[in-house]
Amino acid sequence: MTEPEVVFRPTRRDIDPATGELTAYALWDRHSWEPSGECWLWCGRHGVEVTWIGPVLSSGMHAALYSCRACLYELDQRVLQANMRQDLALPQVDGPRPSR
Repeated sequence: MTEPEVVFRPTRRDIDPATGELTAYALWDRHSWEPSGECWLWCGRHGVEVTWIGPVLSSGMHAALYSCRACLYELDQRVLQANMRQDLALPQVDGPRPSR
């Protein structure tokens, strides 16, 4: 099988704010990719390039969790959105108030 057509948009941490160029630590560069494996996330494809993204614990059992590029990108975007929503929900920190 071939990779599905996916539009990869860099996340805010993948772009150097000064130059607008991709950083040396772009999403794909932070992972070691195995040439052929099974994606455990949304697509469930076999025989695709995958990377280990961490352990998973379910019903008291654990296993290694692998993802293809397309699913890792989707996961990264969801994590980014969750963090951005959390950042927006933080209370405003006000400076000292002037005396009246």
